[in-house]
Amino acid sequence: MIFQKLSILFAAALATAAAPATDLAAGVAAYQAADYPAARARLKPLAQEGSAVAETLLGVMAARGQGAPADAAAAASWWLRAANRGYAPAQLALAKALAAGRGIGRDEGRAWVWARLAMAAGDRTAVEAKALAAGLAPRLGARRLATLEAERAAWRPWTGG
Repeated sequence: MIFQKLSILFAAALATAAAPATDLAAGVAAYQAADYPAARARLKPLAQEGSAVAETLLGVMAARGQGAPADAAAAASWWLRAANRGYAPAQLALAKALAAGRGIGRDEGRAWVWARLAMAAGDRTAVEAKALAAGLAPRLGARRLATLEAERAAWRPWTGG
């Protein structure tokens, strides 16, 4: 379900993406047409230049095994890159991976932090992130939540490529 929501959010993000819009649009169009080799070929250079949208979609493709065998660790790695750039859909995807231990060590505290960061998006991502954070919070305890909240408040996105 997260993958379907991410696909929808990619289309909305095209107008504000840092990567050249035409290249990104071509990569997303190839993905939507299920031409995964072409999508990967278009998106990978953009991701390597710092496009959070391209990084996130490459993570989705890795998680789903689209165009290559499924690789949860590669998916988490792409999502971590995009999440560190401040891209809320990637932050949510990473939070879910951390909460479940899919492709990355299970860490509910870090999952909570990423979910809380994704809540700032103010869109459907924020609604899902809020629910995830709320579900994790009771298992973390008040003292740990205070520490994690300080980490969340101090977080800043990557700048540059």
